Amino acid sequence: MTRYSDSKSQRNVFTRYALLKAMIKDVIRLETQYWSLVEIPRQEKAETVPAFVLRACAIMEKTQKSGEGVKTSSKLAEEAADRRERIERLNDMTTSQIETENTQMTNDLYRLLKKYTGLRNLIRELKSEYVSSKVYPMFPRYTMLKDMIKDIMHDPDYMEVCHEVDP
Repeated sequence: MTRYSDSKSQRNVFTRYALLKAMIKDVIRLETQYWSLVEIPRQEKAETVPAFVLRACAIMEKTQKSGEGVKTSSKLAEEAADRRERIERLNDMTTSQIETENTQMTNDLYRLLKKYTGLRNLIRELKSEYVSSKVYPMFPRYTMLKDMIKDIMHDPDYMEVCHEVDP
């Protein structure tokens, strides 16, 4: 968001055009490099929220385990300490407290999954619009790139995440 605001100070159309292209390319590169690791499935219509969250967690766990490689002894020790700490904390809780915490964590994860898929869909749409804009000459394309970035910045999925990050 700040890169776009900074680009407005650029009065040279050719330089700003290059900046807009670079911004969009950076976002598309992020999607192809980073987000290609995890493909979250769509929620089925009859699927409950806890069932969807469990299915998504199973997929993320498989993806994480296949991409982990060899764990170091310090990583294994850290995981064991975390596991012991969780078990001790759960032993001190009542069943209703555990159920309440589980429900809260499920709801939080569901909201995060929705945000993730919303952002991912936005970036996929941006990518397809960007690729299809390549057939136009510079001046119409300049306006198209500007509109693409503005559309993303005003989209509710982006705004929700953006306002969480920028206090």
